[in-house]
This record gives sequence, C-alpha cells and structure tokens, in this order.
Amino acid sequence: MTGTLTRLPGGGSRIIREYTSGATWVAQPGLKFVDVICVGAGGGGGSGRRGAASSARFGGGGGGGGAIARRLMLASEVGTSQTITVGVGGTGGIAQTVDTQNGNPAGAATSSSFGSLVIGYRGNAGTGGTTTTGTGGSASGVNNAVPTQWPTTQGSAGANGTAGTGGSPSGTSLSTTGVQGGGGGGGISVSNVAGNGGNGASILTIGATVVSGQTGGTTPGGSGTDGLANQALQLPGNYIATALVTNGIGTSGSGGGSGNTAGTIAGGNGGNGGNYGAGGGGGGASTNGANSGAGGNGGNGLVIVMEYY
Repeated sequence: MTGTLTRLPGGGSRIIREYTSGATWVAQPGLKFVDVICVGAGGGGGSGRRGAASSARFGGGGGGGGAIARRLMLASEVGTSQTITVGVGGTGGIAQTVDTQNGNPAGAATSSSFGSLVIGYRGNAGTGGTTTTGTGGSASGVNNAVPTQWPTTQGSAGANGTAGTGGSPSGTSLSTTGVQGGGGGGGISVSNVAGNGGNGASILTIGATVVSGQTGGTTPGGSGTDGLANQALQLPGNYIATALVTNGIGTSGSGGGSGNTAGTIAGGNGGNGGNYGAGGGGGGASTNGANSGAGGNGGNGLVIVMEYY
C-alpha cells in the first residue's frame, strides 16, 4: 500500500498508511517507531417484531459502535511485519416475514487489529424487537491486555427499540469521543399507537463542531437514514489526527419507523452505520399482515499506521 510521505521539521520523515481492507504491513529500513490506530467495525441493528394488533410490538435495537485503540511503539517492539485485519460491519437483522414473531438479531461485526499488538474491538449487534424490548447492541469491549499510552476509547451502545414512541437516540453525550451506536427502531404499543424511529447519535469533533445525527424514519413505514462517512477521527487524549489522515469515524444510522396499525404498511428499515465503525439503526415493528423493517448494517473498521524515520 502506498503511504503519504511528509518531511518533518528538524529532520526525519513520516509515512502514513490507511487501511480499509486487510493487508500485511512490513517494516522499512530506518524505521524508528510507529503510531497505530485501530477502529473496530460497528454492530448491525436488529429487525422489528411483527405481531398482532393490541399487542406490544417493539422495534429492533441499534448496533453498538466500534472501539478506537491507539498505541505508540518502538521499531524493536513491532518486528519486521504484522498482519493488518480490518473489521467488517455486522449485517442488519433481516425483516420478519412471519406473523406473530420476534424480530431477527443482526450478524456479528468483527474487530480491527495490527497483529496482536493493537486491537479495536467491534461494536455488538442489536437484537430483534420482542413484546417487551428490542435491546441495543452493547458498547465495544476495551483492550486492556496490552500497554497503551492512550486508553482505548470505547464505542457507544446502540439505542433500544420502543413500542409506541420513537427509539431514543444513542450516544447522547456530545463529549463522547468514541464511535456511536445506531438509533432504535420505532414500535407499536398495546393501545395501537405507532412510533417513529430513533435518531442516530451526534458526534463531537476535536474542533468542538457537532455533527448532528441522522433523523429517524417516520411512521408509517419510513426508513431510517444511513450515517455519514468520514466525519471525524476522534482519538484518546485529544490527539488531533484529522489534519494528517483522509479517513475518519462516521455517524450512526437512524432507526426505521413502525408500520401502520392495520397491517397494510411494512415497518421501515434501519439506516446503515457510516464508515468507519458506526452502528446501524434498528428496524421498525409491524402489525400482522405486513413485514417488519430490517436492521441497518454496521460501518466497517479502519486501521491507520504512522511510521516515523
């Protein structure tokens, strides 16, 4: 892979390599140290429940955001080569096509890594909607097995789906510097009140600029909106890398709105999580006779290697 070469003031040089697919990294002659960033892939959203009128029909939960891990290492610690693995976002849960059935969970995302030295763990999948809940995917794990100069930034959990009201936005704290989870799918309550999908989460860039989350789909049957790609590379310790690299974390997908109460309009699909690392939105619930909404896919992961000579 071709990197971006920069001559540094006072001597020396830096090469930045950005990986959006797997590869083998090989140390070049004269390497002094490397600074590695791994962003785990985002979890997919679950699909909504399809159920009888006058029963609780919850939307699917949004997928969790991937973790960001960073480590600075001497050339002697890294060795001659390392395998780079770039996480693949979780596939959203498929729509429920059978009456009186819970929604389907999303498929598992995968983590991003630089050998075993740096691991950005995946966000977890959202579950399908049920008669009591559609649970958002939990936040990504934290890699405490290796020493890091900057603590791993954990992703935010996806929002739960709801019945009768919109799924609440996930990752509502704008001070969060991690990757965000998806919005929950809208549901239908026992009193047959239909709900909109939850918004995707906003993120805060290092420059303190708020990138607003995507608006959830409206009922009946409005789909969520895909997250935006490459909005900011948020790193532990307020390290500013956005001026150095071209790829950054994305915003999460929003949830789909529920179908109608008569069972003639399907639930809306959840939006996909934006590259890199964001969670997908949950699908909307439906009434028997119409399919529920499918969950959105999670965003893929990212690996950045900055080499210093």
